[in-house]
Amino acid sequence: MRIRLLASLLLAAVRLSAQDAPPSAASSVTLTGANGRAVEFAGIWEARPEGLIVVTSAESEPVTVPWAKFDLTKLKTEQPSLDAARQRAVFLRSPQPVNLGLFASILTPAQVGAEIARVLDVPSTVKVPVAFRTTTETVVQATLVTIYPTVYDGLVITPPVTAINQRSKTETETRQITPDEITTTPRRVIYQFTRTDGVLQSDRRALFELNKVNPKLLEEAAQGLERIRASLPPKRFLPQDPTLQTLDQRLTEAIATIRDLPAGQTISRAQQDKLKAFLALADHPILR
Repeated sequence: MRIRLLASLLLAAVRLSAQDAPPSAASSVTLTGANGRAVEFAGIWEARPEGLIVVTSAESEPVTVPWAKFDLTKLKTEQPSLDAARQRAVFLRSPQPVNLGLFASILTPAQVGAEIARVLDVPSTVKVPVAFRTTTETVVQATLVTIYPTVYDGLVITPPVTAINQRSKTETETRQITPDEITTTPRRVIYQFTRTDGVLQSDRRALFELNKVNPKLLEEAAQGLERIRASLPPKRFLPQDPTLQTLDQRLTEAIATIRDLPAGQTISRAQQDKLKAFLALADHPILR
């Protein structure tokens, strides 16, 4: 009896978990064709003025299916977000991201740019290493003293003399010159590392100390860039533009350079050039 009861409870739990489980992000997308038949696609990449960019399987090449091949009336009711993307593509005469099926977790170039900006511009409150400045001040105090003449038997032996009595006092003061905490962003810190002109060596050391005291500041930025790199679309889905075709390589170089910063006390010109190139990539118009 106990065995039957336990089996019934386990079966109910399995059924309940199956009902509550969310649908797979990589599930296929079914649309209704103009002939009334259901058409299944493994993934839909984007909507363009001329049609949908789709793949029929994970191994297939992307193809464009014209809008005339679909039942647009049913598309509006069955896939309202997809129909909205179609209308934007036709109105703006430009591709609009869809990211359905196999492309559910893949970023478009514009989304890549938005994610990089989000990683770089997230504000963070960090602890500032204690820094002191020691100042020494010497104070000279002067007093005017009159020495009166010496008189002996009514005769003046020495005339009156005016003299200055000086006394020196040296004071040393040690004062903290930095706040306990500041709010900054990874973009500001990385930019400071790229500066080459007018940077004092003491300021550079302070920047390295700031990163050593707050290792999460740049490490979390590197982890965010890793997530973006993992969500890059395959190169065949990107336009034949050098910036887009080298996104993976550029992000890999930026991640490695950012992670090398807290480990040392100096930064090479090659590292600065890579960081400058990454900041330029983050603001590149093609990623907007």
